[in-house]
Amino acid sequence: MATKVFISWSGELSRLLAEALREWLPSALQYVKPYFSPEDIEKGTKWNTEIAKELELADIGIICLTHNNIKKPWILFEAGALSKSIDKSRVCTLLFDIEPADVKGPLTSFQSTRFQRDDFKRLITTINNSAEDAKLESGVLENVFDMWWPKLEEKVKNILSSNVEQEKEDRRSERDMLEEVLELTRMNAARLTRSPRISERAIMELVEILDEIMMIMRHFRNDEKSYYLLKKLDRPLRHICMEAGIPEMYEQHRMKMRSIVGRLRDEKRFIEMENEG
Repeated sequence: MATKVFISWSGELSRLLAEALREWLPSALQYVKPYFSPEDIEKGTKWNTEIAKELELADIGIICLTHNNIKKPWILFEAGALSKSIDKSRVCTLLFDIEPADVKGPLTSFQSTRFQRDDFKRLITTINNSAEDAKLESGVLENVFDMWWPKLEEKVKNILSSNVEQEKEDRRSERDMLEEVLELTRMNAARLTRSPRISERAIMELVEILDEIMMIMRHFRNDEKSYYLLKKLDRPLRHICMEAGIPEMYEQHRMKMRSIVGRLRDEKRFIEMENEG
């Protein structure tokens, strides 16, 4: 099964870099299917259903940042959309000729990767690990990366050297920028409205039931089978809590689960020691 990588960009330099990445990724990792929109949506095309669909299907998100687009409303909006669709641990800002310290605001919540060999290799390892059965063994990945990295490095260097962006950008009026931010806010609100509403009360009841099951586990010491079932429920519960915007409820449940499982294991070891004695 293909690993889908959504590549976000804004501005001409960022577009060229994103396109180079899109061409390189499936050459190095053949199971990867990258997506990036060929049009600069910020310039007027509305965020369409195709992009919304690709965001929903993406396994990994890469945000191509340059010194010139780091504060653009569109890049901030699309980064927010990525974080709604993909686990934040799988969304990464890829920094070209800028440092992590240059990244401000909401973008700091994502893992940053400088376009340097070792740092970029960690990003490729993350992509590879998300591929599950299709992923390459570490030794094979090492060889593949060593072979393909120089080609991407050279292309990126050429793009950066031949497309030095002018410091004097096209200055837009405050009204234009406010209208753009307003439009992005409306699109984001519309997207959230289309998402199925999850009742916070229903989630609370679900978590309470799971907590009761854990207490029963502890009381009867009915260990392995019940614990296995609870582990299977952990991932969907996390997804539901994140979608509903209440991650703290999932974390509270997870802490209780760890505490009870730890006690169960301690009690089991104590009983085994008593029997041996």
